[in-house]
Amino acid sequence: MEIKHFLFLAGLLTVVPAGAWLAARRPWLRDACAFVLTMGTINPELLDINFVSREWYRGTTRGFEVCWLDVLWMILLASQPRRPGRAPEVPASLSLMLLFFAWSALNVATSTPQLFGLFELSKMLRAILLFVAVAHYIRGDRELRIIVSALGAAAVYEFFATIHSRVVLKHARADGTFAHPNSLSMYNLMVVPPLLAVALSDEGRRLRRLCAAGALLGALSVVFTISRTGIVTLLALLLGVGALCGSFKITARKVAGAAVVLALAGVAAYKTSSDFERRFTESGAEYGGKVYEGRGAYLHLANLIVQHEPGGCGLNNWSWCVSNRYGPMLQQHFIPYVDTDSRPPRRPLRRDAHVDDPQAAPAHSLYAITLGETGWVGVALFALLWLRWYQMTGSFLFRRDRSLRSRFGVGAFFGLLGAFSQSFTEWAYRQTPLLFTLYILLGAAAALYP
Repeated sequence: MEIKHFLFLAGLLTVVPAGAWLAARRPWLRDACAFVLTMGTINPELLDINFVSREWYRGTTRGFEVCWLDVLWMILLASQPRRPGRAPEVPASLSLMLLFFAWSALNVATSTPQLFGLFELSKMLRAILLFVAVAHYIRGDRELRIIVSALGAAAVYEFFATIHSRVVLKHARADGTFAHPNSLSMYNLMVVPPLLAVALSDEGRRLRRLCAAGALLGALSVVFTISRTGIVTLLALLLGVGALCGSFKITARKVAGAAVVLALAGVAAYKTSSDFERRFTESGAEYGGKVYEGRGAYLHLANLIVQHEPGGCGLNNWSWCVSNRYGPMLQQHFIPYVDTDSRPPRRPLRRDAHVDDPQAAPAHSLYAITLGETGWVGVALFALLWLRWYQMTGSFLFRRDRSLRSRFGVGAFFGLLGAFSQSFTEWAYRQTPLLFTLYILLGAAAALYP
C-alpha cells in the first residue's frame, strides 16, 4: 500500500468513531449525514480511494473501493439509538439480499480468478450496510422528509450539471456528473417517480414545490441524455404515477402548471429531435446482425458461458473470461489478459477481430452479466430479490391516501421499475452512484413497510 492508503485508513478510523459519538448525542448531525449521503450519490468520486487497484481491468469494480459516502453511512449506522431489551429490527428483503450475497460469495470462492469477484463482493456488502443504515434511520415522516428533500435537491443540481454538459461542453448526449448519459438517465428514472408522487401528496407546500421542481427538471435531464430506453420508460413512469396519485379535477393552477411543463418539454424536444431521430434509426442493429454485433452479442455470450459453466464464470469475471476464452468462440478476438497483477499487453488488434477495444467490456445487460457471471442459480436468486422489492414497494399501491409515506412508497415502486427497465440495456445498476441511490430508496421503503 502507498502512503495515501495508510493516511486514509487512519482518517477513517478516527472520523467514523468520533462522528458516530457526536451524531448519537446531536440528532441534527444524524439528519445532516442522511441528507448529504442521499444528495451525495450524484458525486461519490468527490473523495474516494481504491485498495489493490486494477484500473486497467474492464470490470464493473476495479478495486476495493471506499468513498466519502461510506463514512456517512458508517456514522449513521454506528450512531443508531439503542433500545434496551430489544433486538434491532430486520428490514424487509434483507434476508434475500444476504442469500444472494452468500451465493455470490460461493461463486467467487469456486471461480478463477477470485480477485475481481472480491472487488464486487465488497461493493455489494457496502450497499447492503447502506440499506440497513437508511432503514434504521427512518423512524417516521420527519426522517423521510429529509431523504426526499435531498433527492429533490440532487435532481435540481443534476439538471444544471446536465445543461452544462450539453451547452458548455457541447456533449451531444448530456451526462451531467455521471460517467455516461445512460447512467444519468437511470438515476433520474429512479428519483423522478418518488419526487412526483410526493409533489402530489398532502405534504407541506415547501416540500411539494421542491419535489415538483426536481421531478420536472429530472425529466428534462432524461430528455437531454438522448436515451431511447430512458425516454420511453420515463413516459410510462410519469403516466403511472400520475394515474395513481393525481386528481382529474381541472383547476386554473393545474392548467397553468401543465402549460409551463408543455412549454419546457416542447423546447427540449425541439433541441433534441434530430439526435433522437438518429438514435432510434440505429436501434434496429442493436440486437440484430451477426453473433458478434450489437447488444445481442452479450446475450449470445451469456448463453455460451452457462453452457460451459452452469454456475457462471465468476462475479466480475465477464471481461476476463470473454477476452480470454469465450469471445474467440463467437469470432470476437480480443487481446487476452495475462494475470491479475499485470496490465494486458498493448498491441494492435488482428484485422478480423470484430471488436473495437482490446479487452471485453461488461455486458450491457444486467440479465446477461448476472447470468454469465453467477449462472442460473444466481439469476433465479436475483429475480426473487427483485420480486421481493416489487412486493414491498407494491404494497403501497393499494393505500388510497395522500400521506407522505404512502405516496413515497408508490413513487419508490415506479422508481424500481425505472431502474429495471434501464437495466435491460445496461449494467449501470452496479455503478456506485446508482447502486447507492437504489439502496437508499429501498431502505426508506423497507422502513415504511408494511
